[in-house]
Amino acid sequence: METETKKQVKRKKIRRFFLNLGKLALDATKLIFASLVLGTVIKGDIPPSQLLFSGIIASGIGAIFGLIMVTICEEK
Repeated sequence: METETKKQVKRKKIRRFFLNLGKLALDATKLIFASLVLGTVIKGDIPPSQLLFSGIIASGIGAIFGLIMVTICEEK
């Protein structure tokens, strides 16, 4: 019986993780769209390759941090 309970808990955690991953993907998509529109309207002096590289790094770090924090906070 205990194994069934542990399996259910594990399934809930995995489901919560993927739910948060989905939320993160939607938010990232919104931000990417907004940045492309604003980037097109406002052309800056920063080279596009440098902007793209720094954006990918910052997004990756933020996504990992955000996903871990949301998952940890919802467990309690």
